[in-house]
Amino acid sequence: MPEVVYTRRDYTDACAQEGALLGWQQRYAQLNPGPYRGAVEMLRLDGVCLWRERVSVAVEEATAAPDGQVVFVRALQDRNRYRTNALPIGDQELLVLRGGEEIHVSLAPDSDMLLMSIEPGGFGELPAPREPVMATPTFPAMEAAAQWFVGLMVLFSGAMSLPGDELARLLPELIADKLGFLYAQILHRTQGTRPLRSGDHRLYRRAREIVEDQPDEPIGVTQLARRLGVPSEALRSAFKETVGIGPGVWLRLKRLDGARRDLLAAESSDSPVSDIAMKWGFWHLGRFSAYYAALYGESPSRTARRRG
Repeated sequence: MPEVVYTRRDYTDACAQEGALLGWQQRYAQLNPGPYRGAVEMLRLDGVCLWRERVSVAVEEATAAPDGQVVFVRALQDRNRYRTNALPIGDQELLVLRGGEEIHVSLAPDSDMLLMSIEPGGFGELPAPREPVMATPTFPAMEAAAQWFVGLMVLFSGAMSLPGDELARLLPELIADKLGFLYAQILHRTQGTRPLRSGDHRLYRRAREIVEDQPDEPIGVTQLARRLGVPSEALRSAFKETVGIGPGVWLRLKRLDGARRDLLAAESSDSPVSDIAMKWGFWHLGRFSAYYAALYGESPSRTARRRG
């Protein structure tokens, strides 16, 4: 009998939620102040998987679906506009992702997203997406399918969460057939479809790689621009278009994110906060605590006490 699995998990940290999508390579970072509240629902069947992901604050994601998968992404609220690879996604657009390749997503606060994926070979003879990620106008059949998928997740989250044998046997094929039909429609809908490639995103990604290659070495905007061989203003524009904030603020948030991960992973709550702060380039402990509390809604010492 095919296995049908439904789960829901709630999160209070971006770095915990980044591991919620099975098999994906992801790294999340919080971008705006406030306590983090997130949730991921998953409905997994043979060959197909549905996720509904909610996030209360603005988040940036470096994300890659498993190699060979095809994934559709649809915002469930019209207000949930977001950016992918530094390009805005309209409230009437659908993303199509090709697994195995990283993209960058910048989510607005209170995002509510539906993800629909199918395993390699699930579309038979239909070709893989031409681009790592592209946006295409949504259409009535896709909107109806998205609502049906959301309804299925609501069904499995409630008292009737255990399907009958007949439903468990038929449901994976029904979902795969529906996704296959939608994918064939997308392949034939060229009008309005656009690959999501951006020079701003490429510059942002080069900058991010420099910072991540030397995580313990603080670097300023001017020095980063010099290493990239671009004017500081070009670097600022790339960050604004990609994540909605300037590189100076992003660099500080990046260091705060590193400190938070270390505080949550500390072997004991007695690990000195000051040591972790200095490791991430915060030499003034009071200023570090103020920045940290303003972003995460709690003090560094409180984070350390609730590790894990």
